[in-house]
Amino acid sequence: MQAAPIWDASICQFVGLLKVTDFIDILRHYRATNTDVASLATRSISDMFQDESLKQAVGVSLGFECADSSTTLKQACKLLLRGRGEFLPVIMPEDMRVLACITYTNVLEHLVTHFREQRRLFDDSIFDLRIGTYGEHLVSVNPQQTLAEALELMHRHQLGALPVVEMGTQKLLGVYSRSDITFLTKATDAEDAVGNLSLTLASVLEQQRTDVTTPDAMHTCSMSHTLQSIFEYFAQLRFNRLFVMDAETGEKLVGVVSAKDLVAYFMHE
Repeated sequence: MQAAPIWDASICQFVGLLKVTDFIDILRHYRATNTDVASLATRSISDMFQDESLKQAVGVSLGFECADSSTTLKQACKLLLRGRGEFLPVIMPEDMRVLACITYTNVLEHLVTHFREQRRLFDDSIFDLRIGTYGEHLVSVNPQQTLAEALELMHRHQLGALPVVEMGTQKLLGVYSRSDITFLTKATDAEDAVGNLSLTLASVLEQQRTDVTTPDAMHTCSMSHTLQSIFEYFAQLRFNRLFVMDAETGEKLVGVVSAKDLVAYFMHE
């Protein structure tokens, strides 16, 4: 479970969304400010909303984008893209119950299921259509960089994951996702968790579980893959991004295509 709605019993309202990545950002904040991390044990979610410096570091705010039961799919996509988040809560206006949280992969799954166009409209490659991020705009890390450095890059560029590549060759070695909390589960206490931020990405990748399938697992494609094939691939396997490999070796990273990129392409008017 990557996100949970926050209910304020005092006003009987849904007031926010707490994501697993927020806990990581809290640790980053404590590390950067040299704050006593032991105090985390006594702090409530309400404290987080009231601490302005912590709210800014984590990105938690009240009154963010949400949909209701009458919102159309197109409106929901616009809200997702405008909010720059990966989750869009759907609420019942009558009593503020949370019905669901929509993601970009949910949208793609729905489109694949219900799209029945007879002509092949998506035969162009994703590279030719320039869907995704390529070249100098591609953000990556190498195995010797620390977890803290990777998290800072993701926070700065508003990314959910980073490709880990070999220095010089750009060979794709793995992927680190902000939702990967392995380093938290390995920690014995909060101080140990903060200390783990100094681990190299090589160490973190070695700890990743291989017996589970997550939306942030590493999946690759070539530059020649058509939009149609990518479209169906995303929706059927329900993952968040594809790493685009070069045509010559099939090992060098040249781009990244996310579920958000595809939704943005279909929403382009």
